Order: sequence, then structure tokens, then C-alpha cells
Amino acid sequence: MPARAVPSTAKSPRAASSGPISRRRLHLAALCTLAVLAFGLAYGQSPLYTSNQNQYFLHGAARAGIGFLSEDWLTNTADPTPVFSWIVEWTYRLLPPAAFYLEYLLLFGVYLAALWLIADALFELRTSRTRALVFLVFIVILHAAALRVVQGRLLGETWEYLWDGGVAGQRLLGTVLQPSSFGVFLLLSIGLFARGRFAWACASAALAASVHPTYLLPAAILVLAYCLIAWREERSLRRPLLLGLLALALVTPIVLYVVIALGPTGPDYFALAQQILVQERVPHHALPAAWLDATVLVKLALIFLALIVTWKSRAARVIALATAAGLLLTVIQILSGSEMLALLFPWRISAVLVPASVGLLCGWIARRASGDPPLANARQSRMVSIACVAIALLLAAAGVVAFRVQRAERDADPASGVFHFIREHARSGEVYLIPAALQEFRLATGAPALVDRKSIPYLDTDVVEWSERMHLVDFVYREEPDDVNCALLDQLAERYGVTHIVLDEDLLDLACPQSREVYRDSHYAVHALTAP
Repeated sequence: MPARAVPSTAKSPRAASSGPISRRRLHLAALCTLAVLAFGLAYGQSPLYTSNQNQYFLHGAARAGIGFLSEDWLTNTADPTPVFSWIVEWTYRLLPPAAFYLEYLLLFGVYLAALWLIADALFELRTSRTRALVFLVFIVILHAAALRVVQGRLLGETWEYLWDGGVAGQRLLGTVLQPSSFGVFLLLSIGLFARGRFAWACASAALAASVHPTYLLPAAILVLAYCLIAWREERSLRRPLLLGLLALALVTPIVLYVVIALGPTGPDYFALAQQILVQERVPHHALPAAWLDATVLVKLALIFLALIVTWKSRAARVIALATAAGLLLTVIQILSGSEMLALLFPWRISAVLVPASVGLLCGWIARRASGDPPLANARQSRMVSIACVAIALLLAAAGVVAFRVQRAERDADPASGVFHFIREHARSGEVYLIPAALQEFRLATGAPALVDRKSIPYLDTDVVEWSERMHLVDFVYREEPDDVNCALLDQLAERYGVTHIVLDEDLLDLACPQSREVYRDSHYAVHALTAP
């Protein structure tokens, strides 16, 4: 009788290893998620609809059907960031607003991954758990909201974003999700290039520029640096030409959009719009005389220090070339006084170079702190790891506390009462004249506003229109009710369709014959206007 075959219990090498590999990957994914969460919480976010979100969420919110924003003048001007507006629109349509916090947390993850790639390419962070933790905890410390508060109170507001911000108040990250946050893909671009992923580096830079067209110049500077370095390494024009063509093809759609939708309508309007933006609206970003201070010297010192300790690396060569390009264009702008070049923000490349340099310096510190080769003493390594985790958790908790404090301040905002009233009573066809500083009005109420100082259009004719509206608003909101020319209200109603006026504390007692009070609290009042 033939012997029965006994089923083999031996596993193939693939089967034997798939379990541990899967567990290892899950473990790594969990650690990466925790690192991003700790970094994001420590950095901190502000409550929704803070600062620039009141401008950049507007087009997407209107298209998603939020309130009556589709009737607002500003939402019917050319959208300067169509890709970001599309993200905002579909987030509103498919998810609760709290999803914006999660989306920003994902960008925090891209930022952290970019710094890791830049530092790991030179300092091999992945070879030592202690080295990796030391690097991460230094990154968390230098980006923490707690440190920003200390720096701001001791040194002044301009020092808050010393370690991750560029000059002229421009930075990749901030406390709110906005188009400039997608500049993290410029940082990721440098990390990918440092690891030899040239094509992906160009694609990442193009993605940043597509979401925020202001990044077209920084992206071009980086891609040009990549091409020069690739040519120097290979002594062939083939790869540089292919990289340049790839980047050009990827940014062509957004370049065409900018030229067609936001291009000059005429030399007079274009020149006037540039003057308004540079001199009135964004001098703190556009005029070197307004932003050149001691923090600029410190940030340049960080860049040069990073170049000294990492000079022969690819990342250092990119940083050196990009720094040279940024400095050259900045000098040209200062000497020429060109308002067009000022609005291209040639110094904006610093928002990428400073965090990249800080990442390299943190990698260098981590290698020195963990030893080379890394610490072999298990007890010593464990103590360092515990200390790093504890510091990260404390800073994350401080970031959560900072968010709760800001949320409480938002709830106690004197304007919350008038916002609630208008949100509940606004109707289609209404347009509100508001104090110029009340930037949260549109997103807080869903009602159209005539104009505010923060939210601006970008087409030249619309910029001029914005300026004219602002001048009229300044004539209405005076320090005393007796200083207000009530005839201006008829002009605003007839010319712009204004139906209501929101009065601040200075004008609560304003009595114009064509207005009727419909709401009042101790800080604001709302008057309905009779059509002229």
C-alpha cells in the first residue's frame, strides 16, 4: 500500500517573512503617524477662519453654497488660487469643516518627511533610533508654539518664526491652512533631489507652484539649480534638458491660467494696481525697507552655517545656488525699485531655504549627540529616547493648550454677537458695509460684504476697484457720529447695492434718516438702509 503523502508544514521564505515584514511596516507606519501628530500638535493650529483663510477660503466656500457668498463682489473676481479653492470647495461638500485641520496635519507630515529626507541623505538618521529621535525632538522644539510665544514676548513679534520662516514675514507653515502651506512640497522637492529622485523633485516643485502661483519663481529657481547640479555631476545636457522640460510641462496649466485670468488689462491699470499692492496692501512683504531687520541676518547666518557643515552634499549645493539667486534678484529689486519684481517676491525662496538649513543643522546635531558610530550603551540610548519622547509630548500638550486658549478668545470676540445675528437673518440680495478691519465677516456670517482690508483681488482692474471701495469705507467710519456724511450711504446703496451697515463702537449712536436700527449690542449695531 503506497505511503500517504504528509502535507508539508514548512513555509516558503516569502510566507515566513511576510508576517514580520507586515508587522514591521505597521510598526513603522504607527511611529511615523505619532511623529507627525506630535509635530503638528506642538506646532499648533489656530481656529478655523483666522487670518488669511478669510480670503483664500472665500471662492471655494461660495462655490460650495455656503450662505450667500456667491453674491459677494470678491467671489466674482478672478480666483488667484483655483486649485486651492477646488480643495476647499470639495472639503465643504463632502466633509465637515473640521476636516481642514486634518488636511493641514497631512501637510505637516509632508514638511516633516521633507526635513527627514534632507537630513537623512547626509547623516543616515535611519541607522540609529537614538539619532532619529534626537533629530525629531530638535525639529519639534524649534517649531513648537511654546517656543514661538517665548521668542515673541522676549524679542518681539518678528522673531516668532525664527527657525522655520523666511524673510519678509513669508513662511511655508503657519497656524492656518492656506495656499502658501503647500510650499512644503518645495521643501520635499529638495529632499527628493538629495536622494537622487530628480524627476519627482521637479514634480513636487511644480505641485507647490500649481496650488499657489506665487511659488512659480521659487520653483523655477530650484529646478534651475537641479539642472545645473545634474549637468555638473554627469557632464551631459540630456538629463538637465529633460528635467527642465518636465517641470515646464507640469506648470504650463497654471501659468496659462495666471496669464489669461490675471494678466494685465492695460498699462495704466497694471501700473496703478502694482502701486496699490506694494505701497498700500503688502508693503511688509514687498518692500525690503519694511522687512529688513536683525532677523534677516540671523536667518542668513543659519543658511551659511548649514552650508559650512554640509558643503559637499547635494542639498547644500541646491541651497547655495538658490540663496545666490534670491540674493541677486533682491539686490536687483532694491537697485531698480521695480514694483513688478517686488510682487514676484524674489526673497520668498528664503521660506524654503531656512527650514532646509535648520533640518541639516538638526541632523548634524543628532549625529554628534548620538555619536558616530551611534551610542552602543543600551541604558544610555534608552534614557535619551525616553527624554526625547517626554519633551515631544510636553510640547504637543502645550500646543493643544494654545489652541484651546485661542478658541476661548474667539468665543469671547466682541463681534460674535453681531455675526450670529447676521448669520441667522441674512437674505439673498443683501450687501453689508462693514468696518475695514472686520475680516472674519464673510465666512462667519455667509453674507456678502462691500469690502474689507484683508481680502483682496488680484486682477489689476479689481485691485483698483478694491482701493476705491476702501477709500469710501474710510470716509464712512469716523471717530464720531457727527463726522459721518449720511449722503455717502445713499451713494453706496445706489452704486454698490449696499443694504445694511455694521456700526462699530465709535458709531453706535449714528442716526441717518435713511437707516433703521435692526440690531444692537454693546459693541456693534446693524442698520438697514432705505433704497435711495
